[in-house]
Amino acid sequence: MLPKIEIGPEYLVQESGTSDGTQIKYCKDDKWYKVDRYGGEGQVEELVSEILALSNLSSDNYVKYSQVIINEENGCVSDNFLQAGESFITFYRLYSNIQGGDLAVVTSKMDYDEAIEYVLEFMDRNVKVDLREYLANIFALDALILNEDRHFNNFGLIYDGNIFRPAPIFDNGKSLFVGNKRYNPKLSMSENKKKAFAKAFSGSFVLNNSYLKKYRSFDFDYDKIILFLQDKITGEDTVYDRLYSLVSCLRQS
Repeated sequence: MLPKIEIGPEYLVQESGTSDGTQIKYCKDDKWYKVDRYGGEGQVEELVSEILALSNLSSDNYVKYSQVIINEENGCVSDNFLQAGESFITFYRLYSNIQGGDLAVVTSKMDYDEAIEYVLEFMDRNVKVDLREYLANIFALDALILNEDRHFNNFGLIYDGNIFRPAPIFDNGKSLFVGNKRYNPKLSMSENKKKAFAKAFSGSFVLNNSYLKKYRSFDFDYDKIILFLQDKITGEDTVYDRLYSLVSCLRQS
C-alpha cells in the first residue's frame, strides 16, 4: 500500500509547459511531489532510483524517488537536492538568460556531435564547468532505460553563490516506454527499442552514449540488475519486465 499525501493548491509549482513529459508538481516541506501524467512515471522513477543505487554512483549524484498517492492520484516524491543558499538552473534557462533564444532550436540545426560540443563549450566558457563526465553518465543511463524526455530542462546546474556544479540526475519517469504510444507489448523488445527516441542531441541513444563514452564514470553490473529484477518481474508487461528484457538484450549483445 502506497503512502497517501494530500497537498493543497498553494503548494503547486508547475502545471504545464513545453515538455511532453511535464507533470503537475508540488513543493512542500522541502520535498517535491510529481503526479503521473501518463501513468507509470512514479513507478519508473522509483525503479530507476533502485537501479542507480546498484551502480557505482554515490547517492548525491542522483535523485532518489519513491512512489506515493498524491491527492488520490499516483505519483512520486523526492527530497529537495538543494542546500541552503543554493539555486538550480536548467541548461535551457541558463542559455536563454545568457545568450537569448532557445537552445533546443539552435542545436536542432546541428549534427549530434556538433551540438554536444557546442553545449560543452558554451558551459565551459560561461560558467566554467566541464560537463563531459556529467553528460556521459546521463547518456549511459538513458541508453539503459530509454529515457525519451531528456530535454534541456532535464539537464541542470547548481549554483552556490560562488561556483556552478552539475545537478544530480533527475526526472527519469518518461522511460521504459511510459507515454510511448508506439510501444506494442506483443512485439519483441528488440523491435520495440526501435520505437524509442532520445532527445536533446540525437534521436539515437546509441549515438549519444558513444560520443562521450571515454569520459563516463558511471558503471553498472548487468548481472546485479538482473538478479534484482528477478524478484519483481511477473511475466506480464510491467516496467520491471520491460527493464529485465532490455538488460537481458544488452547483456547478450
